[in-house]
Amino acid sequence: ALNCAISGEVPEEPVVSPVSGAVFEKRLILKHLDDNDADPVTGETLTKEDLVEIKASKIVRPRPPTATSIPVLIKLFQDEWDATVLETYKLRQYVHTIRQELTHALYQHDAACRVIARLTRERDEARHALETMQPGPAPVASASAEAMDVDSSDGLTAALVDKLAAHSKGLSKARKRRGKDLKEGKIQLPPADPVKALAEKQSRSGMHTSSSVITSLSLGNLGDDLVLTGGSDKKAILFDMSENKVVATLKGHKKKVTDVIRHPSTDGVSITSSADNTVCIWNGETSSSVIETHQADVTGISLHPTGEYFVSASDDRHWGFHNIETGKTLTYSTDSDVDSGLSCAQIHPDGMIFGTGSTNGIVQIWKLSEKSFTPFPGHKDTVTSIAFSENGYYLATGSNDCTVKLWDLRKLENFHTIELGAGNKVSSVSFDSSGAFLAVGGSDVRVYASKTWDELCTLDTHKKHVTDVAFGASSTALYSTSADRTVKFYSS
Repeated sequence: ALNCAISGEVPEEPVVSPVSGAVFEKRLILKHLDDNDADPVTGETLTKEDLVEIKASKIVRPRPPTATSIPVLIKLFQDEWDATVLETYKLRQYVHTIRQELTHALYQHDAACRVIARLTRERDEARHALETMQPGPAPVASASAEAMDVDSSDGLTAALVDKLAAHSKGLSKARKRRGKDLKEGKIQLPPADPVKALAEKQSRSGMHTSSSVITSLSLGNLGDDLVLTGGSDKKAILFDMSENKVVATLKGHKKKVTDVIRHPSTDGVSITSSADNTVCIWNGETSSSVIETHQADVTGISLHPTGEYFVSASDDRHWGFHNIETGKTLTYSTDSDVDSGLSCAQIHPDGMIFGTGSTNGIVQIWKLSEKSFTPFPGHKDTVTSIAFSENGYYLATGSNDCTVKLWDLRKLENFHTIELGAGNKVSSVSFDSSGAFLAVGGSDVRVYASKTWDELCTLDTHKKHVTDVAFGASSTALYSTSADRTVKFYSS
């Protein structure tokens, strides 16, 4: 028998909608069309004149059973169950629609905020350019303002520079000794075959809210199973991969967390950066310091090899050098030749230079003591990630232009480019501790062999774009995070 698409019962006067092909009870569909000029099934336009009557024999309804019989009770329970199921189905459809609309609205809001920030920056730059064109004393005032803008809060004293240089010298000496041991065969680089056999061993989710994205990852102490993740839900989560539980929740940022650092030697200390223009230093779940130096999104942070300082990069075109213990900004600097926001940062293994990427595709290598930089142009879109190799000679940069570029810091040139293919925007690059392998995160996770740059394996277990990758204690321990809100561990 035909059933009404609204009531689910056999209609006494059946009519059919030519729009959806569904059958309705005439009186019910007419009442519906009095309020809505649309088919209740498809939502397309439908009028009363469009309805087509169906010729059918008149239904003789059975005599209603007495209300005290067991069959009546069973029927009542069945009817109520059917009504509940239908109502639940409608509610699920409604929730799904509302969730899609909310996601779209949040995306539009985020895009609008970015456009406003860019227009505000362009307006400020235009005002500054206009001031420098004015006659009389105006250029002097402008020059003074520019000097304050480029270099302020300078606590990078000669004594501190000497301390950093001495530490750098020791690291460089140890690295050269390791290079010599490699040449003499005293130590060996890890083989490639175990890396080729990498496969997913663990997948964890649930640490961030259902509508959020995991944006960043930090391992810190490679001797345990704890990982620190940042999310678009404004939180950072310290998570135990082996126990599958949240150890600590770092809450305090007002916008999404853009980068995280779990301190490798100081227990309980973490650092997070955010699109709310701040950097937070955490002791456990307590924010011990909030750095508000930057004037736009803080896009990247990197720990200095001493473990006492870190660098931050921002969309305000500036970088900052900060003391972890005091939470103070020692220097806040940029250069007049930097004409776009900084998008990421990474300190060299020796600690006396560091790299930043920018939204215009240029990579800057800065000398910390001199606050000067060397530009590395080549990318055609935002530079999203930077990684120095263990030997300190090579630099890998990933970009939204779907390429990874390898640079020789001794020759100051790009000597190799890895093309990932259209649509495969690079979000993260990371060398292992030996410098023998490079992991790349994009639409999937790929691992390449250094020197030859051959692709060794592709790991495509994530359901959405990969946001960060990091090697563990060895080249056969690899972690990744994704927009699908999972943290995955690969091993062989």
